[in-house]
Amino acid sequence: MKKLSVILATIFISASTAFAATFHSNDSDERPITFEQLPAEAQNFIKSYFSPADISYAIIDKGILFDDYSVMFTNGDKLEFDDDGKWTEVQCRKSAVPQAIVPKQIVDYVKQYYPTATINEIKRDRNEWEVKLSGGLEFKFNSSFRLVEFDD
Repeated sequence: MKKLSVILATIFISASTAFAATFHSNDSDERPITFEQLPAEAQNFIKSYFSPADISYAIIDKGILFDDYSVMFTNGDKLEFDDDGKWTEVQCRKSAVPQAIVPKQIVDYVKQYYPTATINEIKRDRNEWEVKLSGGLEFKFNSSFRLVEFDD
């Protein structure tokens, strides 16, 4: 009976470890790719707002259901895209995020309350928008562009 318990415990631990390893993201899920291997929408976004020639590297992060893409530029700017190639995050280290990609409501809010600040980072998902200004202020807006969180 004791031997059976040890065997069952060993099987359970092995199965749990294998299951966790399968569903846990790790570095082996990421691999470098070329600009041409990015989704078409991501390529068009980069061509419209950034220079493809300045890409330092691009990475695909293979997920269980969806892939994510990251692009790093030689100047430190970073872009992230979802499986369809829609941008999810834009980080500009030394310049402002292209104003054309920022919703008008957010641009108007920043201009009204922080006229000398620039938007250096923007992140979006289905339910909210996160914005970081040049002075370090961070804001969260809901999907209706109402301010829901402020962090200085």
